[in-house]
Amino acid sequence: MKTTILMSIILTAALAMTGEDLLAQNRRDRKAEKLVAANRRAPKKVVVARRHVRKVVVRKAHTRYVGMPRWGAKVTALPASFVTISFGDSQFFYHNGVYYSRRNGVYVVTRPVRGVRVQMLPVGFRAVPIGPRTYYYYYGTYYLKAANTDDYIVVNPPEGAVVDALPEGYEIKVVDGNEYYFLDGVYYAEVDAPEFEDRIGYQVVTF
Repeated sequence: MKTTILMSIILTAALAMTGEDLLAQNRRDRKAEKLVAANRRAPKKVVVARRHVRKVVVRKAHTRYVGMPRWGAKVTALPASFVTISFGDSQFFYHNGVYYSRRNGVYVVTRPVRGVRVQMLPVGFRAVPIGPRTYYYYYGTYYLKAANTDDYIVVNPPEGAVVDALPEGYEIKVVDGNEYYFLDGVYYAEVDAPEFEDRIGYQVVTF
């Protein structure tokens, strides 16, 4: 009799433990099914590795000035109807927006020093607004309107100015993997410029 009662107790306990194990397993199974379903619904994040794209210029900055003298070119004779401009110890010979200086018996296409004045801008100049000021540009040279006169004063290239062309004679230089035009000590970045005919502009930048 005692043996029968003991066996009954052991069997009841075993059944109880088995039932608890089954309930726990069912809970784990339901949790796993919910996790799988959530993962199926969740949008997958696609990670795209970013690669540095090197900026390469098109090398056509001089197209508008085709037929004009190359920047830095040396000639033995000046064009007809040139104008002589003296400024301090410097002397320049001006014709159609191009400046020449005399060196070692020849004339070199160059940019005049800051402060040189002209009475008229060359035909084909571009107005370049930067902040409250309007600069005037042609063939690598920048001007500002002189106060209280009709003269225009040569100034240094202003940072941020976007122009439509550069004289032939620029170099291509690479900075941080990107190409820039380099003319007369100034770097130009090629930028989108919908206001120009070919939709490309050249912006003065500093490093």
